[in-house]
Amino acid sequence: MSVSWSFSPAALLRQHHARDAAQTMGPLPDDVTETPFPPSGLFRGGLMADPHTRRGQDVIVYFHGGGFIAGGPETHRHVTAWLAHMTGLRVLSARYRLVPEHPFPAQADDAVAACRAMLAVIGEDAGIFLAGDSAGACVSLWGLHRMTVAERQKVRGLILFYGGYGQVESESITRRGTAENGLDSGTLSIMYDRLRGAGPEGNPVWPTAFASRITQPAYVVAAERDAIFDDSIRLFHAIEGQNPHSRLVIVPDQDHSFLKGAGQDPTAQIELARASTWIGTLTAQGPLSTPGPGDRPAHALHS
Repeated sequence: MSVSWSFSPAALLRQHHARDAAQTMGPLPDDVTETPFPPSGLFRGGLMADPHTRRGQDVIVYFHGGGFIAGGPETHRHVTAWLAHMTGLRVLSARYRLVPEHPFPAQADDAVAACRAMLAVIGEDAGIFLAGDSAGACVSLWGLHRMTVAERQKVRGLILFYGGYGQVESESITRRGTAENGLDSGTLSIMYDRLRGAGPEGNPVWPTAFASRITQPAYVVAAERDAIFDDSIRLFHAIEGQNPHSRLVIVPDQDHSFLKGAGQDPTAQIELARASTWIGTLTAQGPLSTPGPGDRPAHALHS
């Protein structure tokens, strides 16, 4: 049965997404324990990946992709487990409500609730990293945006893999978007329209609208053959210069969702390892001060 990201029912899309994840993910690292993290209050719960040998008390809070309509901690457990293995940090894969049953701002509310849940359990000197892929990269930034000033000061950095940030027209979408991959202009318009709820709160605030105010260091990964490649480039240019530790990484010859092969695909493993190395430089340095206007701009790197 063919699946359309534009017109297929949500239940079918979720089954398809889960089946694809199960078929493409590689083996999990044997030195990481996965434990369900129960919901509490507004926090929806998730899946905690805990390395047997921790290298610090910081926690990575990860938000899964899936077009805001599919996916969950279980479909991305290979990514979060390998992040835990490579960084030596606990990784919470946080659950958030999906469309169309739960329009915006449900995803933003769940993201900030997950961040607050982790801030409540880490030590006084520890911090959190916010991470995500595709739609989850956007959700992570919504969580950051809704935090208080004091809470944002506990965020050590952002790790954003091939995020979708609201564009429905761009050069990369025109060149590489198709109905089959779900990243053509028409499908993206439908995908983003699913987010819209009633009233002024129902209109998503896309990260590019507040990116110039993001001062945390950001590791932005763009896949060269991704239809929404330009989303990551646009976001990075909006945050460029806000923190000297920010990086743009363009992964050659890769398409959207290349991390789904984590555990067995060499490129996925290399890029997770590089992101983990970047995280390690920040944990070693401790909390980062916000740079001033005269500080040097971020560097753009190619893998």
